[in-house]
Amino acid sequence: MTVRFQFQAARQTETKATVVVQESLIGLDVWPDVPMVRKFEEDLTAIDRLVLEAAIALDPVHAAEIEEITGIPAEAADGIISRLVSLGLLQTDGYGAVATDYARPALDQAAAVRLRQTPVTLLYLADTDEIVALSSAEGRRAPRLHNTKPAGFVDVPRGAGLTSQHNLIAERIAAQAIRGLPQDIVSPVATETQITDVCKQYRCSGHVRVASDGTYRAYLKIEVGRSKRLTLQIPYANQLASRWEDLAQQAASAADAWGPVVATRTGGSWLYELGQEAAASAAADRIRLGHPGGLLIHGERDVVYVDVEFVPGDERASRIFAVQHAVAEVSARSVANINSTELAAITAASAERYGLPTNGLTVADVRSALWTGQHYQHVYALRREEDFPGE
Repeated sequence: MTVRFQFQAARQTETKATVVVQESLIGLDVWPDVPMVRKFEEDLTAIDRLVLEAAIALDPVHAAEIEEITGIPAEAADGIISRLVSLGLLQTDGYGAVATDYARPALDQAAAVRLRQTPVTLLYLADTDEIVALSSAEGRRAPRLHNTKPAGFVDVPRGAGLTSQHNLIAERIAAQAIRGLPQDIVSPVATETQITDVCKQYRCSGHVRVASDGTYRAYLKIEVGRSKRLTLQIPYANQLASRWEDLAQQAASAADAWGPVVATRTGGSWLYELGQEAAASAAADRIRLGHPGGLLIHGERDVVYVDVEFVPGDERASRIFAVQHAVAEVSARSVANINSTELAAITAASAERYGLPTNGLTVADVRSALWTGQHYQHVYALRREEDFPGE
């Protein structure tokens, strides 16, 4: 994996984010309101079961017989028979109601199985050839991307390209390969929709969090035009999260070019312990060693962000940290307010901050670093106090 690293100032990120995505190119299609066949059970009442049992035993049964057995008026009994006919458990002829082949199983289970058409919004992720089902609320919020201008296109895997959407969904349902699809969905309704051999690719940013069920959920903003973004949540984004997580893991080698470094990770943050050589190289690259920072990791299709922190690994590295801290403190002061007393206090505080021994950091060291760092106005202010006392 070829990557490029870019250290920068720390930024505020989403709490509990496992990965922060600065930029990503994702092959994505939203299939809104795909008609599906849903199987559900409808409980049978005691009178339903009695009528079914009578229909099986008497073959056929009449409303008058139900009235005679139960005392329920024939008109009401006709209504019960009609309902059982609508459930496919009875069928009527000119002589009464007879039981169908579904009557006995329904009587045994005290419930009738019914099929109903329902819409389900699906996401197709071309990069990993995955289909993810959105909940009804998520489906209503899902952006319609069909008429948007993409950032590019990505090839659809051969198994899905130029095929019927219905056939692909049916195949994935049979293999239980659509994450988030309710268990009671049995098949898609036949349509003429085809899947082409390319999919639109969108530029996204956002973050990933672990859901309560242990799966990964991506919260993304999708660029679909100039200054226009749409929001989308992708549940079960484990494959995408893994891709971004692999890129974030490359931070382990981000500081190797500086010299000996020990890199450790805690959650979404990285800690770099720098030896003298690495600390000197980092300081030369204008890295703010004593401050929380950030790191962008650029991959081929993705850029992720991680928080970073630098600590010295030995006394000589600590001195470099202390010098940089002192220079930052001095340069942050107004030129009119800086003097030798202030400089001495800042020098002592910086030495103490990094555990340096007495005389481990001197005023002369800090003044030299101010020259090197081109803080000429502050150097001149300190010189003026010495060269022109009382001015």
